Amino acid sequence: MTFLDVLLLVTSLIWFASFCFGCYRVWAETRSIPIERLRQLWVEEERLYGGLPAGLRRPDELDEAWEQRFASQLPEPFPLLSRFLSRRRFAQWLEREIKRAHVNWDVGSTLAVLLLLMVSGFSLTAIVLSLFAPTISPLWRFTTAFLVAVLSPSALIGWLRYKQRQFIRRVETVLPDTLALMANALRAGMGFQQAIELVAMEGLPPLRDEFATVNRAITLGSSLDEALQGLIERVPSVELELVVTAVLIQREVGGSLARLLDIAASTVRNRIRLKQEIRAETSLTRGSAFALAFGLPALVFVFANFASIVTGGEPWSAPMFTTSTGLKAWIAIVALEVGGWFWMKGVLETLEG
Repeated sequence: MTFLDVLLLVTSLIWFASFCFGCYRVWAETRSIPIERLRQLWVEEERLYGGLPAGLRRPDELDEAWEQRFASQLPEPFPLLSRFLSRRRFAQWLEREIKRAHVNWDVGSTLAVLLLLMVSGFSLTAIVLSLFAPTISPLWRFTTAFLVAVLSPSALIGWLRYKQRQFIRRVETVLPDTLALMANALRAGMGFQQAIELVAMEGLPPLRDEFATVNRAITLGSSLDEALQGLIERVPSVELELVVTAVLIQREVGGSLARLLDIAASTVRNRIRLKQEIRAETSLTRGSAFALAFGLPALVFVFANFASIVTGGEPWSAPMFTTSTGLKAWIAIVALEVGGWFWMKGVLETLEG
């Protein structure tokens, strides 16, 4: 059995195991009742029978009870892996990123997916190089496969960061209206904690859920400063951090909190409008950057190979797949393309503020 056969066998076993695990997760989740359906049934019971079950009277207690019940119905798929890595710094960082992305994943499953990506990236790269570049030395083959395996988890981390940006954008969209609602509640004679509770019940999602978490933390004994700092930790938005910092400073120096929230709402609304205008003005530049980084090289590669095949010769890129110099050229191309894309992306993000 050759080295290529071993890689094919290992990769096939890993893919089959991941497929079986995915089928099991789908089967387990379809057996459990979704939490929103449970909430609807409980609200219907309250409407028909005029009260909640004994021992539950507050909405935050109701939410916490349903979360505990829903969590107990879905056991953790990788308990040993989660227990082994629970106190590692990387696992804590990954858990924070998952919470900020607001995806229904646990640390054990995410770490398992990261390991699967690394092993699959290594195996697939080694198989592709063995098939298309058999003359390359084993050292170069192993080095390339190892680099791909190391870089493979960045795809999942990038997806989590994308989900975080999406969530922050939704939060910042409803933030001015939420601040205006809190300011009106303060003018009506409510306290700041009562205004938070009002937003938790009557505000706009997804910020309503975050303020419900803040209200629950205060109810369970946390101070207002700790609860608001936890809000910034869960939602790393610059606009929200600006508002929370202004509120905490105002509580120390005094003044009209309602007027402060009105000013903050107007400031956040203007900053969001300015960001949207800048994004619209730079849309053509971003499109050009993407075309220069990926579109133009891909078109040149395809048309050069097409022209060489039509004229009766071998593909123009054939030496890039059959010689060690070609492999080095591929490594340099990928490194320059990725580096140039990240550099242009950083410039555009700096322009957008």
